[in-house]
Amino acid sequence: MENLGKIITTARKLNNIGRWANEFLHQRSSVAEHSFSVAQIAQLLGVLEEQNGININWQKLYRKALNHDIPEAVMGDVISTTKNSNAEVKKALSLVEETLVEENLLNKIEEPFRSIYRDIIFDGKDETTEGKILSAADNIDALIECIQEVKLCNKEPFLEKYGYILEKIKSIDLYSANFFVENILPYIISDCHMLKNK
Repeated sequence: MENLGKIITTARKLNNIGRWANEFLHQRSSVAEHSFSVAQIAQLLGVLEEQNGININWQKLYRKALNHDIPEAVMGDVISTTKNSNAEVKKALSLVEETLVEENLLNKIEEPFRSIYRDIIFDGKDETTEGKILSAADNIDALIECIQEVKLCNKEPFLEKYGYILEKIKSIDLYSANFFVENILPYIISDCHMLKNK
C-alpha cells in the first residue's frame, strides 16, 4: 500500500515542469498551475452548459480536469505543435506516454489501485460532453497564456499562437466554448489593443 504514495510524489513533479518550454516567456507557469486553471475553467464551462440545459457528470469532469496532465510528470511537457504535427507523431507520442506511465508509475502500484489509476489518468479528452469541456478548458488556458504574453509585448510567436488556439476553441461543438468566445474573451483582452481585431 505504501506504493500509493507514488501517485502523490509523481503529481507533485508538475510543480517543476514549465509550460511552453521552447519559447521565451515573461511569465512562465508550471504544468501544475496550468492544471489548476484548467480545472477552474472546466468548472465554469460546466456551469454554463448546465444553464443551457445540458446534464454534466461533475465527478467525471473534475476527474478529467484534475488528472489530464499527470502523464507529463513522467514524460515531460511535449509542446503542442510537436504533439499535433501529424497523426503518426501524435499516435507514436501517445504510445510512448502510455508506456512510460505504465513502467514508471502504474507498475509500481498494486492492484486494484493500478487499474483504478490507469482509468483515472487516461480518461482525458474524448467525445463526451465532459471530454469536450476538458479540451475547451485546456485550450482556453493556453489562449489566456498567449494574451498575457502579448500584453507584455512578447508578440512573437504568441500573436500567431493566439489565432491558432482561438480557431481550435471555435471548432469545439459546445455552447460554453462559444459563450466564452463571444462574452468572456472580450473582457480578458479588453486592454490589449493588439488582439482586438483578431
